[in-house]
Amino acid sequence: MIRITSALVALSLVSASLFAAPAMAQQRGGVQIGGNATVIGLANNAVNAATGFLAKADQNIGAIKGDVNIAGNATVIGLANNAVNAATGFLSNACQNIGVVSSETDC
Repeated sequence: MIRITSALVALSLVSASLFAAPAMAQQRGGVQIGGNATVIGLANNAVNAATGFLAKADQNIGAIKGDVNIAGNATVIGLANNAVNAATGFLSNACQNIGVVSSETDC
């Protein structure tokens, strides 16, 4: 009986975690910081590339971006040893942000 109860408890915990909404670290827009936040982005070798018509290469290392509202303290540190970002093609665009706080939501 104890084994069946343990199995049911474990199954319910797994099921509950599957239905919980995930927190997206890369989600853009609506960033609100009410307390203290520290963002540290470390990149030894970061390479980002996009090719083609209207290609967009957007690389962010240690960045808070998009409709930022900071009511507390935010520390942002971005360290990049070798960061390469490139976009090739007609009307292509490449943006790179290292250690920034920005309200820009698009590259």
